[in-house]
Amino acid sequence: MAFNFSKSNLPKQLFINNEYVDSKNKKKLSAYNPKDGSLVANDVALAGGQDVDAAVEAAEKAFPAWKRMPPIQRRDIMLKFAALVEEHGEALAELTRITLGAPYGSFGKFETGLIVETFKYNAGWIDKFAGESFPQEDGFLKIVRNEPLGVVCGIVPWNGPLGSVGLKAAPALATGNCFIIKPSEKTPFASLALGPLIKEAGFPPGVLQVLSGDGSTGALLASHMRIRKVSFTGSISTGKKIQEMAARSNLKRVTLEL
Repeated sequence: MAFNFSKSNLPKQLFINNEYVDSKNKKKLSAYNPKDGSLVANDVALAGGQDVDAAVEAAEKAFPAWKRMPPIQRRDIMLKFAALVEEHGEALAELTRITLGAPYGSFGKFETGLIVETFKYNAGWIDKFAGESFPQEDGFLKIVRNEPLGVVCGIVPWNGPLGSVGLKAAPALATGNCFIIKPSEKTPFASLALGPLIKEAGFPPGVLQVLSGDGSTGALLASHMRIRKVSFTGSISTGKKIQEMAARSNLKRVTLEL
């Protein structure tokens, strides 16, 4: 799977289980150029309930092997992914610029650098996560062992479509979780274009996936009974809804940047 995306060849499919697939949902997303409001695309996949379930199922299947993978091997996959993103940084930034409007020199270069550095930084921590033990003064040995949650997701804002992927996905992957990215419907292309790089880096199928969609997709993720945590960046009003849906479903953990 070669990386061949550009302004004239936009990624418009969902990336599930290391493959690009059409959405089961008949509805589509439309994306626009903020400079003049012109239509960029009106056929971008909008993930619905069946698509979210498929991604969660793939992540659940991948989770046992991913969390048991030797730390050095997991580290090397993340470092290779960072190197590939860096290699294709300008192309990824251009895919963001089309619907975000920010130029490469003042924003795109910074944002691609952010995702690269967050993956490098968190990869370096993989073999350094320690537990705790306490003195046996009362006759009991007490051990704290940190375990990954399982399937987690990140809902990414329109104004940080690549950098936020690094900030949310890299720590989760480094600690043995499987991650589902939901980019903003306004700037979905750079995240969707990560598919070939995810596969080339060596991530097993289901470990890192991308679902484009709107607020309805975010609601499906936040309320899904088999997703263990959601990280959201966006408005206060939406953050409140995310927290409520998380609580009403399976009381999943929530991180909010509002």
